[in-house]
Amino acid sequence: MQWNDYPEEIKSGQESAEASFVFCLWKQPDLYGEYLNLNENKDETLKTEDGIYYYMLGQQMYQQGYRSFDHVTIYSFLENKPEVKAHFEELGGYHTVEELRSLVHPENVEACYDTLIKRKFLCYLHEKGFNVVSQLSRFASMSSQQVYDWYDYTLNSAGINGNRDVNIENLEIDDRFLQECNDGEAMGISYGKRCPILNHLTLGVPLGELYMFGGHSGTGKSSFVFGNYILPMTEEGRKCVVISNEQRSKDFKYLLLVHILTQDLGYWELTRKKLKQGNFSPAQWEMLEKAKEIAKTKYAAIRFIKMFDNNVNRVKQIIKKLSKIGYQVFMYDTMKSDDEVNDVMWQQLLIQSRKLFQVASKENVAILCTYQLALHTLNRRYLDASCLSNAKQIKEVFSEMVYARELWKDEWNNEKYDVKPYHFTKDENGKYTRRVPVTLEEDKKYLVLFLDKTRNDEDKRQILYSFNGRYNVWQEIGYCSVVNEHVNP
Repeated sequence: MQWNDYPEEIKSGQESAEASFVFCLWKQPDLYGEYLNLNENKDETLKTEDGIYYYMLGQQMYQQGYRSFDHVTIYSFLENKPEVKAHFEELGGYHTVEELRSLVHPENVEACYDTLIKRKFLCYLHEKGFNVVSQLSRFASMSSQQVYDWYDYTLNSAGINGNRDVNIENLEIDDRFLQECNDGEAMGISYGKRCPILNHLTLGVPLGELYMFGGHSGTGKSSFVFGNYILPMTEEGRKCVVISNEQRSKDFKYLLLVHILTQDLGYWELTRKKLKQGNFSPAQWEMLEKAKEIAKTKYAAIRFIKMFDNNVNRVKQIIKKLSKIGYQVFMYDTMKSDDEVNDVMWQQLLIQSRKLFQVASKENVAILCTYQLALHTLNRRYLDASCLSNAKQIKEVFSEMVYARELWKDEWNNEKYDVKPYHFTKDENGKYTRRVPVTLEEDKKYLVLFLDKTRNDEDKRQILYSFNGRYNVWQEIGYCSVVNEHVNP
């Protein structure tokens, strides 16, 4: 829709809103680094010709290294651009720039930008047939998020008919319920291909619930969850989404690529490190081309969403949208338990986790949250909910809670705190009851997982894994027993 075709009520104020934003950038050009790609790839944040002109002119000067848009700088830049310079003069030249810059303050740039985002959202709603004009006075003092929340609330309210969101029934054990039990409908989404023991204990990743995988920084939380949950689920036809507020898509592409090379192609000549170093040989290029084709088909359903803040409302929007087109598993990477003692922060974390639970329950999807444990618990041998620091109240929201750390040297075979690893084999009746001790290998690294909470089996169990970080390969060894130094004998 062309800008001139919008109602005057919507267009009113757009020029001043764009001028306030753009000339904040002109007054402090370093801000362009945060707002560098407006009106690219079909983005229409800026609507007016003058606003687009001044923004693009400043963008070009910034990209050429100018960090002060003074009189000499501007006219030096325009020296070999006669048409651009002529339009600059038509708009009033440097006098107009100085006048408009004097009216704004760069500290207000976020608020000015949010105003433009709000106006773009209202234009979008108008295009879709919403009666925006009648509500403009209501939206005048709202932020863009508040406008979205108002429409979301209004639409949700319109969708409520009587008590349809409340279902009152008797606890009758009928044939339908028994058939659901027989069909295993209470089972979650399996990740047993890589983690059969843990998957058995938790009955998979439950739909409609939150699953926490916690650990300290550097434990390998993201690598473990992506390699042992997301990829096996994708291979079984589940549609999965990775939402990350820390890592880039490139980081997960490395994990996917090394997985395809080793697990799909049986090729072990390229480690994660070598993939980053590059300079591939012809033979390596051949295998990478094969991996690329496999990724296009076998793993094409995985979606990646990069978040630049911890806005859980945005995460909810993403989950609600993608769940409507068949996505069932959402990896949210990362929630944190900071060391700073701040009651407001803990309350916000609790509220965020409850919001995630609500959307998981309502959309009947599984949400896997990686969680960074508090730094001051780094030397804890036994990991449990107390490692969540003041945020341990969120335990009530999660259905399954697993924490991970590397096995310490004093926990190896015959050491002081030997974890005595073992696995089960079948007895003469074909049941897994025979306990077999496991001898650890010196050249391997091991990870201990603590099942702190599950609603499907006995908790407070520890499972041992070996891992090869070069290829992100994990192998489930069996059970073990970590000494809990915080329990009185």
